[in-house]
Amino acid sequence: MNNINIKSWKKTALNQYVHEADGNLALIALFTLGIIVALLHLHLRLRGLSIPGHHGMELMMTLLFGRMQSKNQWAAVIIATGAASTFLLHSIYLPVGQTVKPALFYLTNAFILDSLFKVVPVKSHIIFKGLVLGGISFIVKPVVTIPIAIYMEISFGSISKHGHFIPILMHFIFGSIGAICGITLANLMSYKRNN
Repeated sequence: MNNINIKSWKKTALNQYVHEADGNLALIALFTLGIIVALLHLHLRLRGLSIPGHHGMELMMTLLFGRMQSKNQWAAVIIATGAASTFLLHSIYLPVGQTVKPALFYLTNAFILDSLFKVVPVKSHIIFKGLVLGGISFIVKPVVTIPIAIYMEISFGSISKHGHFIPILMHFIFGSIGAICGITLANLMSYKRNN
C-alpha cells in the first residue's frame, strides 16, 4: 500500500469560492445569490400585500448588490440564471406558464440591468442609479404583458385587479427601492473591505 502524505495537500479555503483574489464575488457566489432570490420569491408570500411588483425589492436588491460586488460584466445574468434554474426545478409540478414566465423575466430583467449598468455613469447619485437601473429594469414585465392583454382583450393577474397604470408604477417603485438598497449594501461592503 502506498503511503499518502496528506500534509502536502494544498488546503483550499472556502473563502476562495465566495471571493476572488481581488475581493470580487466569484461565479459560484453569484449563482448562489440567484438561488436565494428564487427561494425568497417562492416562499415569501405576503398574503395581505396585494400590490403588484413587491418581489422587485428582493430581486433588484440582490441583482444590484451582486453586480456591484463583481467585475463580471454579466454578473446580474449569472444571478438570474441561478434564480431561473431554481425556480424551474422547484416549480416542476406547476403549469408551464407559471414556471417559465418568471424564469424568463428573471433573465430579461438581469440582461437589461447589465446593459444599463454599462452606460450609467459611475459617479451618478445613488437615487438616480436606483431609478435607472432598478426601476427601468423591473418594469419589463408589465410593459410586455399589458400590451398583450390589451391586444387579446383579456385581463389577468395584477392587470385585472389594478388596471394598466398601477402595475407599471408599482414595479418601477419597488424595483427602484430594491436597487437603492442593493447599491447601498454594496457600498457598505466595499467601504468595510477597504478600511
